[in-house]
Amino acid sequence: MSHLRALSLFGEGARFHHVGLGVASIAEVCPGAEVHHETAQRVGLAFTRIDGLPVELLEAAGERSPIARSVQDGPRLLHLCYEVPDLEAALAACRAHGLHRLGPPVPTEVFQGRRVVWVYGKLLGLFELLEE
Repeated sequence: MSHLRALSLFGEGARFHHVGLGVASIAEVCPGAEVHHETAQRVGLAFTRIDGLPVELLEAAGERSPIARSVQDGPRLLHLCYEVPDLEAALAACRAHGLHRLGPPVPTEVFQGRRVVWVYGKLLGLFELLEE
């Protein structure tokens, strides 16, 4: 598709990592999946592949979960995740495209303590940035 214009939202070295899909129940979607509980983010999550695409399945861990409302009406694409070599450089790059940080970078258990940060833009939606 030579007519497409490429965007570099997160700077040099950014690579697609996974799609975040919110579901009511991971066990119903992917029986036998190992569910990890991210207490700080108030979600349960499991990783799978759908026809080769890496997918993070997320379910709400209670009514106060940030995704509880999103999945009430069924499965929902929540975010795209990119792995980046430098979180601070990626944040600087994405600001130029109207994406704003939703909170400070935080370590996450499921990625062995590597930090993640969430960015959002009115035109492009929600992205998760994962440090290499």
